[in-house]
Amino acid sequence: MPGMRTSEGEFRGFHGQVLFRRRWLPAGEPRAVVAVVHGYAEHCGRYQHVASRLADEGHAVHAFDLRGHGRSAGERTLVQSFNEHLSDVQRFLALLRNEHPGKPLYLLGHSMGGMIAALYVIVRQPDLAGLVLSGPALLAPPRRVSAVQAVKNGFRRFGPAGAPRVLPASAISRDPDLVQAYETDPLVYRGPGHPASMAAGIRARRRIERDMEAISLPLLLLHGTGDLLTPPAGSEALFARAASKDKTLKLYDGLYHEVFNEPEQDEVLDDLVEWLGARTAPGA
Repeated sequence: MPGMRTSEGEFRGFHGQVLFRRRWLPAGEPRAVVAVVHGYAEHCGRYQHVASRLADEGHAVHAFDLRGHGRSAGERTLVQSFNEHLSDVQRFLALLRNEHPGKPLYLLGHSMGGMIAALYVIVRQPDLAGLVLSGPALLAPPRRVSAVQAVKNGFRRFGPAGAPRVLPASAISRDPDLVQAYETDPLVYRGPGHPASMAAGIRARRRIERDMEAISLPLLLLHGTGDLLTPPAGSEALFARAASKDKTLKLYDGLYHEVFNEPEQDEVLDDLVEWLGARTAPGA
């Protein structure tokens, strides 16, 4: 975008963890601020096209690499508790409020980032203008299955018993070029998932399932019906149960997990832009 300003930097997360961040700023004064939380194993640089489109509409977009992801410090993908992620998000949002005082602040999370964003809103009850979730991971295994057993079941599903789980790249998009770019991206983690992190994620999803009614912010849910990684039933459940008076569910027929990276991505981005625009226009 002509006039768009981009920059990179770092900030200190929970317990001083050094986290990498990116900014995409519009040419003029921003209408609103959008904070992006990426998904498992990836990094915030993969949202360049999303940020460019939003900046073109006058929004300032900020994102960071989660701890243990991309260019951020930490053992790859490891967290002992999702409270670590929540505290990182809280510190990041505080930075954005200082950088853009008085501007409406929206939180956008994809996949595991959607889980983090939803859990953050439930637990911390932040003062935000709205919440956008793309393919969020919201459903947990049955409660009769322990977190440890669920992790073992996940290993068996994606490989031999006890084998490390690697996210299947073919499930993220129907665009073969995008899948190839994902598999060869040096900042995308293609190693085994950490059992402690997987168990922490199950506990986080169980908390979300229990307390979906605690979400009352304006809410936009974007989910592909062909998503094999995070069932769209999770978005449908949150749409039904969230206390938000302003809530929208967009289900895209046949789209895979990364709706922003599908051949129909322009339709998805149009829906996002329209939703944000209706809430940030003068007098909205």
